[in-house]
Amino acid sequence: RDIRSLVTDISYLDPQEGIRFRGKTIPETFEALPKAAGSAYPTVESFWYFLLTGDVPTQAQVDEVVAEWKTRQNVPSYVFDAIRALPRDSHPMVMLSVGIMAMQKDSKFAAFYNSGKFNKMVAWESVYEDASDIVARIPIVAAFIYNLKYKGDKQIAIDPKLDMGANFAHMIGQSDQYKDVARMYFILHSDHESGNVSAHTTHLVHSALSDPYYAYSAGLNGLAGPLHGLANQEVLGWIMEFQKKLNGAEPTKENVTKALWDTLNAGQVVPGYGHAVLRKTDPRYTAQREFCHNTP
Repeated sequence: RDIRSLVTDISYLDPQEGIRFRGKTIPETFEALPKAAGSAYPTVESFWYFLLTGDVPTQAQVDEVVAEWKTRQNVPSYVFDAIRALPRDSHPMVMLSVGIMAMQKDSKFAAFYNSGKFNKMVAWESVYEDASDIVARIPIVAAFIYNLKYKGDKQIAIDPKLDMGANFAHMIGQSDQYKDVARMYFILHSDHESGNVSAHTTHLVHSALSDPYYAYSAGLNGLAGPLHGLANQEVLGWIMEFQKKLNGAEPTKENVTKALWDTLNAGQVVPGYGHAVLRKTDPRYTAQREFCHNTP
C-alpha cells in the first residue's frame, strides 16, 4: 500500500488530503475552475480541459469544449437498439458496456490502424478523438438506460443549450438543483490515479492496441465489481436494509454498532466506498455533504 508503483501526471491520491487533480485538492479545483452560468460549480467541460492540459481554462476555452462536445454527442440509433434488445432486468452496467461496444464501429483509432498508414508517433491523435467522442456520448447513453429501466422507456431529448452535467440532469427528468449534483459528481469521480481496477484495465487492454471503445468497455466491466464501483450500490443497499430494521427508530451509536457486528458475525463484509489508502474522511464525501447542507 505504501509503495508507489505507478506514476501519473493527472491525479495523485494523498493519504491525508485525498485526491489531487493536477496538484489541486478538490476544494482548490472547484475554486479555480470557471463556473457554469448561474452556478457555484464548474462545468465538466472545464474540468476536462484542466485534466488534459494542467492549465485552468478561460471561459472562452470552456465554451469551445462545450461547443465541440455538442458536435460529438449524437448517438447512433443502433446503439439504443442494441441496449433495448437486452433483457430489461439486465444490470445498468451491462447495458452501458454493451452501448459503448456498439459504438466501436465509429472508432477513429481502429480506422487509422486499418488504413495502412498507422504511425505510433501520431496515434495519440485518434485516441484523443475516440476519447472525446466517448465522453461526450456517455451521458446520453447513461440517461437512455436510466429512462429505459426506471421511467418506462420515456426518453427526454437533449437540450442543445445545456452543458454536459446539466444536460444529463435534464435528460433523466431531474430538477434544476440536480444539474449541480451531476456536475459535482462527474468531476469528483473523474480520475483517481491509474492503479485502480477500471483505470488499470483500460490501460492494459489498450496496450494491445485495442481501440478506446474496447478498452473503456473493459474498464466498465472491472468497475462493476463489488470491490470497486459496485461498492456504491452495495453500501446504499446495506444502509436501506439497516433503515428497515430500525423500523422508524433513530440511528444511534449503539444500534449502528450492533448492525455492523451482526453483519460481520454473519460472515459478511460491511460494504464501503472511498479510497483504501485514506487515513482521513474522503474529501469527495465531504464535498457532497457540504452540497446537501448548502442546498435548500
